Amino acid sequence: MSPPSLLQTSLVLHMAVETMATYTYFFRPSATFSRPQPVAHGVLRQYALLLLCTNIIVAMVLNRSAHDKLSAQITAAVALYHVGPFVRAVARIRRGDKGDLLASPWLHAVVHLLCGACMVASSFSLW
Repeated sequence: MSPPSLLQTSLVLHMAVETMATYTYFFRPSATFSRPQPVAHGVLRQYALLLLCTNIIVAMVLNRSAHDKLSAQITAAVALYHVGPFVRAVARIRRGDKGDLLASPWLHAVVHLLCGACMVASSFSLW
């Protein structure tokens, strides 16, 4: 069995990160705010479903028998998503937010930069 490709690794990393985010946004939406914001729960749950959809698409790409230009295009499109959380994490760092271990803006910045960079690199390798 050959080792996983960069494409497979980046997609699995995306799924792992966004599965945790999906769970939090859907089942614990108030945990994403410093103060509870019940009016935002519906929007966060809808966002959770969008993240779940990206994971379903990523799973479909992972299960393809061959990774081709379409796989590269889908991976590049999903990579674009990671720009938003990265920018948000950098803004939190600049404001001086600390967060706990899993909510650390530094952790979020590194994880989303890593996901996005791996996805972009792997998509260019298939183009």
